[in-house]
Amino acid sequence: MGSRIFQINLMQGFLYPTTGFKRLLAAWLVLPVSLAVLVPPILMGLGLGGTLKLSAHQGLGLTLSILAICVLVGSIPFTCLAGYMLRCRKQVMQGNQQLPPWTGLKSLLRDGGGMDMLGIWFATPALVLVSLALTSLAGTIGNFSSHHTLGAFLMALLGSGAGLICLLLALVYWIFVLLVSPMATLRLALGASPLHAVSLKGILQDIGKGFGDYLLCCVLVWGVSVLFQMAQAAFWPLILVTFPSQVYLQLVWANLLGQYAVAYLPERL
Repeated sequence: MGSRIFQINLMQGFLYPTTGFKRLLAAWLVLPVSLAVLVPPILMGLGLGGTLKLSAHQGLGLTLSILAICVLVGSIPFTCLAGYMLRCRKQVMQGNQQLPPWTGLKSLLRDGGGMDMLGIWFATPALVLVSLALTSLAGTIGNFSSHHTLGAFLMALLGSGAGLICLLLALVYWIFVLLVSPMATLRLALGASPLHAVSLKGILQDIGKGFGDYLLCCVLVWGVSVLFQMAQAAFWPLILVTFPSQVYLQLVWANLLGQYAVAYLPERL
């Protein structure tokens, strides 16, 4: 099985988002909807802040409460989008090459919650490494600027080196995540729990069954994303379609991964 290649129809993957324009449009509207639902809590916070006389402690509490509400409310549309992406994987595995409907809010939130868990688990180590790097760099630079001694200089170099190493490790880790996270989402779509879906041994075994096709899909989707970012850097108005383009590529990924499961993991369907 692992020696097979070209079992995935790449053209079908890139045309998949166009199989239902209204459903694609609904996916593209997630960001505007998320921004719209943030307006009421923000206006409420501004209104309370302007009408109530609050101490510094109370003002901080109100601000943090409003921020928590904004994060919670604003994330719901994106959780639904993540659930929809998982639904697309499942539908393709079942042989449906059309974008699925957006029905069943509970199902979308449940599946999206699983996808969110994967994102949190994958992102946490990178955030820890970046935090350590920034803490190290900030602390040593501050010490160096206030104590102009050889010892402080050496400590700054040592601290900066540790910070740079942490940043390098974070970069290497994130590249690794880009490689393995799509397979983790496919394992989730195949019925694994979020915890089992991130099993490194299981992920590598599943990738190994069709490594050539999997790597080809990664390189192709990443390449298209990089090309778009280069075009955006050269022509800044393209920033307006950044979110739609990323949603489009995520739908492409959903189809390619569904095809991968059919070709290389049929016993799990």
